Amino acid sequence: MDAEDLDLTGEVNPFPSSAVAQIADGASTVFTIETPAIRRALRAMDTYLAGRADDPRVPSGQVVAVVGDYGTGKTHLAAHLIRYATEQRSGGVQSMHLNAPPDTFISLYRAFADRLAQRRELVHDRVRRYYAEIVADELRASEATLPLAEKLAAGHIDPVRAVDRLSLFESEFLLQLRERLRQVTGNVEFSQALTLLLRGGFEDAVWEWFSGRPPADVLRERGITGTITSSETTALQAMGVFALLIGHGSHPFVVVIDELDQLLTAAGRHEDEALDAFKEMLRVFAASNTFLLLAGLPDLLSNMRRDVRDRIDEQIVMSPLTAVEVQAYVRNRQRGRLAPFTEQTLAYVAELANGVPRGIISLCHRLWRRARDQRSTVTHPMVRQEARELYDSDGTVNVRDEIRQVLVASGYDNYVPGYFVGGTEDTRVDYWVPVGSQGAGCGVLLAEPMLDEFDLAAVQQRGRAVRSQTDCELLLVVLGPFPDRFREQLLDAIGREPLAYRQRSFPDHFAVEFKAMAARLEERYTAEGPLATLSPQLARLDRRQSATQHMITLLTGSLDDLRGHYDQQLTAIQRELHEIQRGGIGDRQGHASVVTTLPQPVVQLFDDAFGSVDLMTSTRELLRRTFHEGESGRTARQSVRARIGTSQVQAATGVTALLNALIEAFGHALVDWYRTATSTTDGRLAMSHRERLDDLCKVFDVVYGYLPLYELRALREMVGYPGAGSQQQQEAEEVLSDFSARVHHELLAPFGTAEH
Repeated sequence: MDAEDLDLTGEVNPFPSSAVAQIADGASTVFTIETPAIRRALRAMDTYLAGRADDPRVPSGQVVAVVGDYGTGKTHLAAHLIRYATEQRSGGVQSMHLNAPPDTFISLYRAFADRLAQRRELVHDRVRRYYAEIVADELRASEATLPLAEKLAAGHIDPVRAVDRLSLFESEFLLQLRERLRQVTGNVEFSQALTLLLRGGFEDAVWEWFSGRPPADVLRERGITGTITSSETTALQAMGVFALLIGHGSHPFVVVIDELDQLLTAAGRHEDEALDAFKEMLRVFAASNTFLLLAGLPDLLSNMRRDVRDRIDEQIVMSPLTAVEVQAYVRNRQRGRLAPFTEQTLAYVAELANGVPRGIISLCHRLWRRARDQRSTVTHPMVRQEARELYDSDGTVNVRDEIRQVLVASGYDNYVPGYFVGGTEDTRVDYWVPVGSQGAGCGVLLAEPMLDEFDLAAVQQRGRAVRSQTDCELLLVVLGPFPDRFREQLLDAIGREPLAYRQRSFPDHFAVEFKAMAARLEERYTAEGPLATLSPQLARLDRRQSATQHMITLLTGSLDDLRGHYDQQLTAIQRELHEIQRGGIGDRQGHASVVTTLPQPVVQLFDDAFGSVDLMTSTRELLRRTFHEGESGRTARQSVRARIGTSQVQAATGVTALLNALIEAFGHALVDWYRTATSTTDGRLAMSHRERLDDLCKVFDVVYGYLPLYELRALREMVGYPGAGSQQQQEAEEVLSDFSARVHHELLAPFGTAEH
């Protein structure tokens, strides 16, 4: 369900506060604009579904790759395809969505196996269907058992019970099943393991083996000696086996692997074995009856070998939304109305966001709320101000730290921050690295979001002023997107295309760009003297040694931090055990214990909500560490000194406290509501109780909508919160943006949807 909020007049904000797509349930009301990418994907899905319906015996698998930048709608497209397929087949579609880890294909398989373990009955059902086909073929040989055979083939009778009741040769049928599964899976151990699912006492052992653990003794005795996760090849083979099994017959199976680019980048550091196995997995998926959707950044396909790309049936590139499409989206969300927007302001929104749906939706949410607060229509200056605030909050926290880390890790630790190439302010670069001789070097310019010609002119003036002083290579880093029409002018002023800052991919992209700049200068300024021919190699060795020393320092500090972290965890566990013995642990404030009387799904939602914004625990631990001796204490003191006095950290602390208080107050209100609503004994829920629950959820949305979650980044940065940055911020927004809607759904689920 889309996140919605209310302004203080009680009007509902029709635009989601968090424009982060999720593979949602089929009842999602999210609006989809049929862009060229959506239409191509739907055609591929139609081809796949038609093949499943025409002749289930003929493999009709499809492998589709969808590429696009962050926020362009790849995950939204995947969710739309799953909903579309489910509607076309009246719900008879199995689907699975995986976020590829920046690790190995073994980790991808583990995620796949975890999801599969939640659907044990599905796998068991497919194995039973194979078994039923074998038994039915045997029973068709006799007129007397022909009706029973047809019922078995139709899935109306359990084949295991039928074999037992008719005293048939079970061992012979199981042998045939194992051989049939071996032909399907191409793997003897898998066929044996799947066959054992029909026999009592083996299920847990088989599923532990499917999860990647070594086989138990009971499996080893039956010829299963390998481990699925022993290599990337076996792990990917296993995914293909399950695709063949689940997609057997006329059953559509849709698998989405998102963010695949980061996995392939990691896999590229290994031997070609991993990519060979991935190529084989694509072949198996295509040969099975599975629709496989691969999603990633634009360089996803370029990171694949050509022979791997050839296994992909359809390659779809996400395109930006046009002004007309943005208008259609706004009218849909507002039930036909355009106000408080105009066609001109929406065209400006589309331009500033470069047509990226995530940026457009976020801006529309903020602009709608501001227009309602000011009782005015949306204007161009209003769009610029909201865009600047939105993009500033996304980029200014980490970019300088990331630039320094890349420079040091690459061996360019001789950088100079805030360097004046000439004698004027225009010639100041944010980072300068001397390269070659005669004053040459590489400069990095940081620019705020460029939203109009004034911003563009200021950057152009800086770039031209610096380049007029000395021979240099410049790189412009823009903290947010910029209109495409500025691109050529920036290229002319800076000398190369600007780099838009995106938190997750910036370090890698910056490292590539900077190394290319330095290499060009080194070629222009070759060394002289007897060691001239060795100078490039010596420079590279020096940088590598510096980078290695930097990594050793980081590793040493990480080990010290890890040791201190585990010591703190042990102390916390001992303290909590002591509190449990005293019976005091349940009285802690700001914990899901405030809602323990509510249904368990609601308790879990509150537990996730508290966890997504809980930074005070980490802050207290960091402050305790400042009093420690050794490297751990020094690191903590440095972090505290550098950041605790900033307004961002202090604001984040306040936002964290407010969020925790808001969630806790919401929980207390729901506990009171639930106690009253369930006081009757007829199991029905009065309409007045439903309306009261609606009001409670709306109040939460009103207050939540005015709390700036992006402020939490500063506090996470200080405490070194795991996953600090965009990933954890996105998680908090995902949890809280539609939190009240999910609570509302879970509270009403036991009462049904009828109004009483």
